[in-house]
Amino acid sequence: MSVNINQDYNVFQSGYYGRTARSKSRGAQRTDKATEADQAGKTTQLSAKAKSLLEDLKKKYGNVDIMVADYDTEEEAQDILARGTKEFSALFDTETLEKMAADEDVKKEYMDKLDGAINQLGEMAKKLGDKSDEVKHMGVSFGDDGSVSYFAELEKSSQKQRERIEQSRADKKEQAAEEKKAEAKKAAEEGRLAGSPGTVKTTRVKADTAEELLEKIRNVDWDQIKASEVFATGGRFDLTV
Repeated sequence: MSVNINQDYNVFQSGYYGRTARSKSRGAQRTDKATEADQAGKTTQLSAKAKSLLEDLKKKYGNVDIMVADYDTEEEAQDILARGTKEFSALFDTETLEKMAADEDVKKEYMDKLDGAINQLGEMAKKLGDKSDEVKHMGVSFGDDGSVSYFAELEKSSQKQRERIEQSRADKKEQAAEEKKAEAKKAAEEGRLAGSPGTVKTTRVKADTAEELLEKIRNVDWDQIKASEVFATGGRFDLTV
C-alpha cells in the first residue's frame, strides 16, 4: 500500500499543526517519565540492523515521529507518543523492530500496518471539521502481537488564549526571528504583570481503530474536564495550576 504523508494534512494547519507546543510543566512531567523509563532499562540498545531500519523509516515517513521504546502499560505508550513534535507519532517496541530488521516478511507486515494507520488518520482528519482545532497530537502504537492502538491528545483553549495564539502566528509571519524573540519576551512580561491568564483543558483518548478514535474525539465532554490557567510566554504557555 502506498502512502503520501504530505497529502491531506492542510486541514490541521490552522489548528492541529499550530498546537504542538507543550506547556513547560507538561514537558517537565514527560521528561521525568522518560528519565524513569531509561533508569528502569525500558529503552534498550538496538542491533545494527534495527538501527539501520529505524533510520530508513524516519527518512521514508518524514512527517511522522518514529519512536522505539519498551513500555508496560497503555498509559506509558501514550506518554511516549505525546512527546512527538510532528503531525503523527508511531511507536514500536524494541522486540518488534528487531523482528522487522531480521525478517523481510515481518518488516512488510508492519510497514503495511503503518501505511494503513497513517492513511486512516489522514482520512479521519478530514472528517473532524471544527473538532480539528481541539486535536493537539495523534499517534499509533504497534504491539508485538500485531495489534494497533490509536491515540489522540486533545486541548480546548479559552477564547482569550485562542486570540493570543492567532496573534502569535501573525507575528511570526510578519517579523524577523530576532524581532519576534524580543517582542515575545516583552509580551510575556506584560501578560504576567497584567495577571490575565487564559484557560486550557486537556485530555487523551485511545482506540483500537481510527473510526473509534474519531467517535471518541467527537464525544469528549469538555464540561467534565477541569480547566487550568495559562500565561503566554513567547508562543508557549506556562501552566500555573
